[in-house]
Amino acid sequence: MQQVTILSTLVLTLLMLVGLFFFLRASVKDRTEEAELDFSSQPQQLAHSLRAYLEGRSYRLVEEQERRLVFSGVVAPSRFLAVFLTLLALLGLICLALVLAVLLPAGGWAFALLPLLSPLAGLFYWSRARRPEQVVARIVATSQGAKLVIQAHRDEILVLKDTLETVNG
Repeated sequence: MQQVTILSTLVLTLLMLVGLFFFLRASVKDRTEEAELDFSSQPQQLAHSLRAYLEGRSYRLVEEQERRLVFSGVVAPSRFLAVFLTLLALLGLICLALVLAVLLPAGGWAFALLPLLSPLAGLFYWSRARRPEQVVARIVATSQGAKLVIQAHRDEILVLKDTLETVNG
């Protein structure tokens, strides 16, 4: 009976580590989306506000056509997320080491070394999260003001929408 309990705990621990692996991979995944946002301001005013906002976020204008603006910047990794992922990996590997030590007592202290691999999770995130990012925006005049068609990271779009609504109404 004890052997069944230990084996089921091992299976659950391995499933947890699989989840951790996919969480780690998702932390560096590109989440570019396209959105259409309507504003009551004039297109020129919206373009000025958009440019000021993005330049304030360390993006730079790399291409400007009649109604299309392309900004480029670098997404910096989050220290908090790197530490958080390392901590999650540490806890997961400690759990795995404990289960393996109980299941295979002949392994001795070798399993105690598994948690030392946890900083690899933070290094993986840190090396992959820093990447160049583009924001492509088109501003179209409408009868009520202007429409912004923007292609950018999902989180950037949310913050941009709130900021520009405050500025442009």
